[in-house]
Amino acid sequence: MDTSRLFTAALQLREPWKVESVDFRDGDDGRQELHIGIGFEEGSRFRCPEPGCRQDGCPVHDTRGRVWRHLNFFQYKAFIHAGVPRVTCPEHGVRTVPVPWARPGSGFTLLFEAWAVEMARHLPVSTLAEQVDETDTRLWRFIAHYVGEARDLEDYTGVEAIGIDETSRKGHHYITVVADLVEHDVINVTAGKDSSTVKRFVDDFTAHNGVPGYVRLVTCDMSLGFRKGIRGYLPNAERIVDKFHVVKHANEAVDKVRKAEGRSNGLLKRTKYLWLRNESGLSELQLETKHALMKQRLKTGRACQMRETLQDIYETSRTPAEAWARLHRLCSWMMHSRLEPMKDLARMIRRHWNEILAYFTHPYTNAVLEGVNSVIQNIKRRARGFRNMDYFATMVYLTCGKLDLKAVTA
Repeated sequence: MDTSRLFTAALQLREPWKVESVDFRDGDDGRQELHIGIGFEEGSRFRCPEPGCRQDGCPVHDTRGRVWRHLNFFQYKAFIHAGVPRVTCPEHGVRTVPVPWARPGSGFTLLFEAWAVEMARHLPVSTLAEQVDETDTRLWRFIAHYVGEARDLEDYTGVEAIGIDETSRKGHHYITVVADLVEHDVINVTAGKDSSTVKRFVDDFTAHNGVPGYVRLVTCDMSLGFRKGIRGYLPNAERIVDKFHVVKHANEAVDKVRKAEGRSNGLLKRTKYLWLRNESGLSELQLETKHALMKQRLKTGRACQMRETLQDIYETSRTPAEAWARLHRLCSWMMHSRLEPMKDLARMIRRHWNEILAYFTHPYTNAVLEGVNSVIQNIKRRARGFRNMDYFATMVYLTCGKLDLKAVTA
């Protein structure tokens, strides 16, 4: 088998396309590159590319030379050259014929793009661009194209339970991430963290066959912006304050008590994580130290017991009525504790009483979003931040959404 026939088979070209030349040339950087020339049989006719046109044997009007970057051939950069035919259609006039190895308008072959999109799941695009000796802007252009096409195929019919959470993008700039709590995948990413983010989600949700009126449960933090947006744009949804956010506020209250008491009590020096971690996460020595400190009747010890009681309510309450009674007793204890941070915590729980208790009827949490957030922060660290919101959203969809990329890159 000669070289041209070998590369024709390797590129899976069908008649009338064929490889006409294969040669190595010196590139601009002095390194050799593989250049593959593709042509078509003389006298070939092509189908009119206009959608819906049935003209199947249009003659070639002329050709326009094009070059596409292909997957490397061993250590060599590879390029495909072809004279792209323009045909004359009796109905539509002169039209450019699409080539089978690349998208219209792209400077890369389909195989190169599919490989790069898959690699972008695992590498920062800037690093990938360095490895293939391309600009990251060119790579971002087709990565965003395929992610957008895959999202166009998403269907949110039947989605009833969602989680909403915000995470930082760069500095004080935030994005809001929405996840399907049943399928455990990201379905929307939008800039900001106020009520307008819920509206933008609802617009996108509707465009993907989602029905806002069918959404019955939303887990989120205690943000007033989310609360307003849910009330305005998801009218039938019951809001559930995520239990992890409630426990987080309890941890912050305990630490405030520790800091205030530590100013006058040296026993609390370097004990922060003894009080903030669950006992199952402490070493044997740390556990002994904590139990010894608890016997000292410290304010921090009492605050820690309140936080542990809150966690126990979440873990062991069997009915909403039981949770209501136990949470009521805990709030009363905190209000009479003379510990201002714990009193503030009790007031906050009372302000969001119904939304917190809703968890015990519908035990949904934002655990999936906490996992997504760790992935997002890892993406951000690898890329050293994102100045472009669209690029950031593209990477979140690519890594945390269950997109069917094979449907658009195959």
